[in-house]
Amino acid sequence: MLRGSKIQIHPGLNFPLRLGGRGCHRGVFPTMLNALEAMHARRSIREFTDEPVPMDTIRQLAEAAGRAPSSKNTQPWRLYLVQGGELEALRTEYLAAFDAGRPGKPGYQYSPNPLPAAWAARAKEVGIGIFKHKGIGREEADKRRAHDRENFRFFGAPQVFFLGTQESAFSYGTFLDCGFVLDNLMLGLVALGLGSCPQFSVMMYPDLLKKHLPDSADTLFIAALPFGHPRPGSRVNEFQPTRLPLDAWFKVVA
Repeated sequence: MLRGSKIQIHPGLNFPLRLGGRGCHRGVFPTMLNALEAMHARRSIREFTDEPVPMDTIRQLAEAAGRAPSSKNTQPWRLYLVQGGELEALRTEYLAAFDAGRPGKPGYQYSPNPLPAAWAARAKEVGIGIFKHKGIGREEADKRRAHDRENFRFFGAPQVFFLGTQESAFSYGTFLDCGFVLDNLMLGLVALGLGSCPQFSVMMYPDLLKKHLPDSADTLFIAALPFGHPRPGSRVNEFQPTRLPLDAWFKVVA
């Protein structure tokens, strides 16, 4: 809990909220968190209810996220919302591709290969940590594969944002600009008492996205963001990896 805040853990969600007022969980909204509270409260949500977020809330969220800064006000982002029958069709094709072992061909390389040693150690730690949290043993290959498969069903979310940019004209800074929008979306969702999970894994099949998303032939897809109401009592939603102490990465020069 932040000093001076009134954040409480919602008993059904295992999710930090500042209670009181109206909000978006089953018709009763908690008071929205402020920016610092939302930063501390955000975590990756991997189980959702099937209750969709109202469209007026989504439009307000997307409009606010679009206030993000960009170089020379270029605003190079493209944001798609997929839901309903179209999401179910996309989910079916993604799962078929995963189950068939189809090799992925993302539009860009996410990380250096190999990872720097310190990064690799933290990646290994979080991988082991979430399997341990879910009670999945080292030799339980079927359960590990089922865990990976959840990515390709978008964790059962009823709605998914797909963030992209112009494929024929982008550079490193374009990703920075689009990242500001993605962060705004995630923090805005938390402030509304909702949750999300940013995904690169589903960028493996950009051809499926271009098949289902209109006017996307020249779109480089950067990330997916399944979102919605966190499932009450979810064990996996309680998982939260450790963070480096501030002094390990923050330096003051005076």
